[in-house]
Amino acid sequence: MAVARILTACSPFFRRVAALGVAAMLVVAACDSNGEAESRYDGLAVPESQLKQVPDMVFSDTDGNDFHLAADTQGQVRLVYQMFTNCPDICGVQLAQLASVLNRPGAPANVAVLAVTVDPDRDTPEVLRAYLDQFSDDFVGLIPGSEQQLTDLQNALGALASIKIFETTTTETHQMASDGGDMGDTDMGDMDHGDVDYDIAHDARVFAYAPNGYGYAQYPHPTRQTQFDHDLPILAGIQPDAPAPAGL
Repeated sequence: MAVARILTACSPFFRRVAALGVAAMLVVAACDSNGEAESRYDGLAVPESQLKQVPDMVFSDTDGNDFHLAADTQGQVRLVYQMFTNCPDICGVQLAQLASVLNRPGAPANVAVLAVTVDPDRDTPEVLRAYLDQFSDDFVGLIPGSEQQLTDLQNALGALASIKIFETTTTETHQMASDGGDMGDTDMGDMDHGDVDYDIAHDARVFAYAPNGYGYAQYPHPTRQTQFDHDLPILAGIQPDAPAPAGL
């Protein structure tokens, strides 16, 4: 599972990467089973040796308040999904599917969808809230305070880092670099990109954590709705004080 990562972006290249990632995940999961009984989850099960707890991190929500990823979701299933509002396809598909799954009769009530933007420069609280409300006003929108915090989250999830893919470079600093000019001590990370158009390749998995805080399953794109229908009641039924092996 450590190498089981997929990226999503609008380009055909990254769609091929995603497809390869799904194949890799299935192969690795099969190898990890070592002939043991089949997983209880229809999603991609995380081996016991690689279980992670929900990251104990604080983000800003779309109301401008601090949101504690672990403490503010105690007793719930947490579905952590990285996304951005300019995503042309997969982000919206995943969120629409989650909304549909959670609106189905009999769906567990103790499920929180935590949508973390990988594009805090463009996804202001207002923009992110308006986007999520198209799917569900119950979805929690979270904004990292810095690139480092986003990186820390991805490391804690075991996700691949998000990557900006610039389609144009129209700022003066970018033009200087492309013309071979002296960049001096310019920090590329601090540059003002102005109206530069870019896409973002990012890990497309939904990371699922049970009420006891452990992440037992992951759901890449595409995942069938029936897989969520099967797995969410199992995750929701794990007691908050249950030890890690209880969810396996």
